[in-house]
Amino acid sequence: MALRDIIGSVRERERTLVLYDPASDHLVEQVREYLAPYSVAVESRSHGGTLSGHAELVHEDGSRLFTDCSSLSSPLTQDAFEACFGDALTRIDRTTFSSYDGSQMVATSREIEDRAWRYGHGSLHAGFQRVSALQTQEQVYRDLARKQLDIHAYAVPDADAPPLDGVDVHLVEDDEIAKTWFVVYDGGGDDDAKCALLAEERDPDVFRGFWTYDPAVVDAILSHLAARYAPLP
Repeated sequence: MALRDIIGSVRERERTLVLYDPASDHLVEQVREYLAPYSVAVESRSHGGTLSGHAELVHEDGSRLFTDCSSLSSPLTQDAFEACFGDALTRIDRTTFSSYDGSQMVATSREIEDRAWRYGHGSLHAGFQRVSALQTQEQVYRDLARKQLDIHAYAVPDADAPPLDGVDVHLVEDDEIAKTWFVVYDGGGDDDAKCALLAEERDPDVFRGFWTYDPAVVDAILSHLAARYAPLP
């Protein structure tokens, strides 16, 4: 499964939360904001029947979970949101699908790199699109290489690769690498520590993709990288 296919499969997993006859449009917007870290689309619909005042969470497999949210009003507090939707949240994985600009991509990459730094072992794979982008992150990856991390960087050669002791730099003339930005940490043997960012550049400096803590998605990315570019230990 290519990186683009993985992005597509995650996009198809998005759930939908339907609010029937919500108290206000502002309440719907607040629920949408609280659900921003999750792969959930939020809609409102008129019903006027038994579903009025309820929320319906529709999973990609067609299964449904209903929640009574008739007591919710705006402004919606975090506590009230969690009290109402706590059961639903336990059934949603923390995979966020969104659009990003370059600065957001860098910020999210830092979160994953920082996690790898804190754990200090395992493998970290980063796709920079082009060597010139890797050059701008040279010091970051020198610092990461001081840890007991197996680090792989991937880029299309458009400049001389910087000397990075402890980092395996894979220079490849490949359209997939040129168009995708990724940072993947394997958790160092701990599934709960696995995380990844993967996005495709659709327009200059506009990316569409996801970041995730789902071990199965992280493993799928790593398996593809191992098969196509660099065998993993």
